[in-house]
Amino acid sequence: MIALRRVKQWLKRIVLAIALLIAFLVATFAIGVLWPEPVATPVTTITPVVIRNVTVVDVERGTLIPSQSVVIERGRIASVGSEGTVTIPQGAREIDGRGRYLMPALWDMHTHVYAVSPLLDLPLYVAYGVTNVRDMQGCPKPNDPFIACAEEKRLWGREGEAGLRVAPRVIHTTSFMANGPTILERIKGAPRFFGTATAEEARAFVRHQAGTQGVDAIKVYDRIPRVGYFALVEEAKRLKLEVVGHKPHAVSVIEAAAAGQKSIEHARAFLHDSFPGSAELREAAERGQWREDRRRMLDEHDPRMADAAFAAMVKHGTWYVPTHLTRWVDAYADHPSVREDPLHRYLHPLMKWQWLEDVNGTIAEDPSPADRKTHREFFAKAVQLTGRAHRSGVKILAGTDYIVAGADLHRELEHLVRAGLTPAEALKTATVNPAEYFGLRADYGTVTNGKKADLILLGANPLADIRNTQHIEAVVYSGNVYDAESIAALRAHVERQARSWTVACKLIWPFLKNPVSY
Repeated sequence: MIALRRVKQWLKRIVLAIALLIAFLVATFAIGVLWPEPVATPVTTITPVVIRNVTVVDVERGTLIPSQSVVIERGRIASVGSEGTVTIPQGAREIDGRGRYLMPALWDMHTHVYAVSPLLDLPLYVAYGVTNVRDMQGCPKPNDPFIACAEEKRLWGREGEAGLRVAPRVIHTTSFMANGPTILERIKGAPRFFGTATAEEARAFVRHQAGTQGVDAIKVYDRIPRVGYFALVEEAKRLKLEVVGHKPHAVSVIEAAAAGQKSIEHARAFLHDSFPGSAELREAAERGQWREDRRRMLDEHDPRMADAAFAAMVKHGTWYVPTHLTRWVDAYADHPSVREDPLHRYLHPLMKWQWLEDVNGTIAEDPSPADRKTHREFFAKAVQLTGRAHRSGVKILAGTDYIVAGADLHRELEHLVRAGLTPAEALKTATVNPAEYFGLRADYGTVTNGKKADLILLGANPLADIRNTQHIEAVVYSGNVYDAESIAALRAHVERQARSWTVACKLIWPFLKNPVSY
């Protein structure tokens, strides 16, 4: 009896201890969810600014203009000219530009701004000189725990420009992806028209995105069937919405360009369309039997078919966003350059864990040494085709579709130079070309009078080596000067947030309330 009573006492103690532990964990989690997060401090520059004796980088002509003075007032470039020829406003803040290079700030034309981005990485764009972005993924429904909706992103961008938070302008945002009937299996409770399986469903999808979500463009993805795709494009045109995104597997580059798709993302599209089995592959995709045989695409590559795709894009004014970083990670998924990337210091462990799932999935699908070699050759061939597309006259936009905000754009520029673009041509893909794409040349793209004062001050010449875009000494965003100390503070802030347990609680809580799978 005594032994039995002791066992019961121990069981009670164990149950009590477990209950207390659970209560402690729940309370700690609740504190983490409710605890206010520190915010990155925006810089406000009230007085006029003059950058003196600086070398201006003319990205349009690919030349340098030495000994310039650049005057900034009320968020715009008031004047640019040789030292001594411009009027310096009284009380202006002077920045010594000797030995430095001044270029337009950068755009990332393929980003994903998430619901958690304000907690984590939005300031990193500004810290790396990226002041404008095109967002390429809309939310499937309001209050989605993972993907922010269009109006939220626009609000954060407006607050960034107004100096109320540190964030780039979100110039353009797309719908959730139109990706065929399988999407209905992944999004619980989605309307049937999200499947875009028929012309009627595709048109309904466009109307929903235009009305309920208020997006700027419709994003198409891999698995949308042909009938849905062409109906979607027609309905988007009727509603004056652009169509952007992937080249659907069942549609050729030539067809997508002729239909009016404004931009095609990802360099692999050309490899899919430039070998003798391309038509057969598209037919298989229409039957739901897509299989990307990279080895065959490489061994049987037909340059004439690629040239025909380039010609169609030039003819119809279709833009190209290579996003080489996405194929780089596929190619080197098992390599330390990917897995132990120093830039991962900016990633929260939960975000990195999710990313690693995709990376490890790529390895699991093609684990053999021969498969890994094919992935690397596929990546190299895609880079080579980007150079050929450029020489054929296809207009290129720099976009990352990758994981580290701001910083990754500089690496994408390196890939463009490896493709055969000069440093000046690569810079145009992230400055002049985005401004042209949006019809905003009056405001952005060059260091000239009247443009918005979005600038990067570099410590080395980017026309000599594209990697010099990373030697950032100051960023001017809407006339506000982020000097070296401010930039360091922004990067340190993101690193701290990436290690924050309270941020982890805030990441998990929305998913507990509203689970998603897509």
